[in-house]
Amino acid sequence: MSEIDELQRRIGAALDRIGQGVAGISAAAPAPQAPDNTEKDVAEALAARDRLQTQLADMERDMARLRQSNDQLREVNEALRAANEAQVGDSQLINSALSAEVEALRAAHAASQTEVRAILDALTPLVGDSETEEA
Repeated sequence: MSEIDELQRRIGAALDRIGQGVAGISAAAPAPQAPDNTEKDVAEALAARDRLQTQLADMERDMARLRQSNDQLREVNEALRAANEAQVGDSQLINSALSAEVEALRAAHAASQTEVRAILDALTPLVGDSETEEA
């Protein structure tokens, strides 16, 4: 029991030291300055917001297409599996399964492209700033 009391005392002391350290850091940190909201900054922020909303809509559209394609692929594969279990080869069913799989791949590719565009759009201002600083 004395070990537990000793551990509790040590943990309490450590927490006190951490609290003092955090208080010291908070006191030493400079006060945040109000941003300079010029018309240019506001216009850029609005443009960025519009671009992000467009990208979000594109991603939602691509994800809906991907879900629909995957649902179709799942249904066709279940029918194909049932036909194979009954030992009934159905070429039309095989073609449908392949078509559904191709559409699912296209939808996944479109979703990936949209995501890459969003990432590049987010990185472009950062890369552009560093290039102008180096020049």
